[in-house]
Amino acid sequence: MVKRVVPVIVVVLAVAAGGAWLWRAHQQGEACEIIRAGVERRPDEAVGTGPRKVVVMGDSYAQGFGLGDQTESWPTAFAREADVTVRVDGFAGSGFTGSAFCDGEEFGTRAKGLARGDDEVLVIQGGLNDVNADPGLIESAAVAVIETSDAEAVIGPPPAPQRDLESTGEVDAALARAADETGIVYVSTLAWDDLGYLPDRLHLTPESHVVFGTRVADELLEADVLR
Repeated sequence: MVKRVVPVIVVVLAVAAGGAWLWRAHQQGEACEIIRAGVERRPDEAVGTGPRKVVVMGDSYAQGFGLGDQTESWPTAFAREADVTVRVDGFAGSGFTGSAFCDGEEFGTRAKGLARGDDEVLVIQGGLNDVNADPGLIESAAVAVIETSDAEAVIGPPPAPQRDLESTGEVDAALARAADETGIVYVSTLAWDDLGYLPDRLHLTPESHVVFGTRVADELLEADVLR
């Protein structure tokens, strides 16, 4: 039981300290264990009860990192607004070009092992963990992930204050090019500057997860991705 309690306290401290603690833990080789413990605590059950089935593969936003209840992450509001059932595959620190804290959790590797039914739509959400990568590498990595996974849509990064806006914009542009090249829908969230963030200035508040998920649903419904 002790092993289950300690990571919860650690994650809360990491968020409150603006992520600095988590980075120090990374230097000490502990961050991956903390993140995996958080992922394991998230219930496996799908969210929503709609007839259309969706899989969301993403980063800490999909996982619900920093929330008291990880099932309050944006896919829940998305499922409610779009009237779909969503399975969530979220992992904090992961992205198109790599995984910040845990080896083997980047989107490309996870896409290869993703269990997905023929009737499930795949939506990939991410980009904030790719801000330090070369835009060309981001684009090529995203193309590879999309082609490997046969994804129907990509959701890009919002303007989180903790990230340099110019760098986030470069990620947004690279993902848009990758989606265009592969012929799938891209939802840019770069202009969603009214979102609220936790004290770390990176992760969304519960209320903004609702806003984020609702807007994603509206965009994908309009684009006829959830037909």
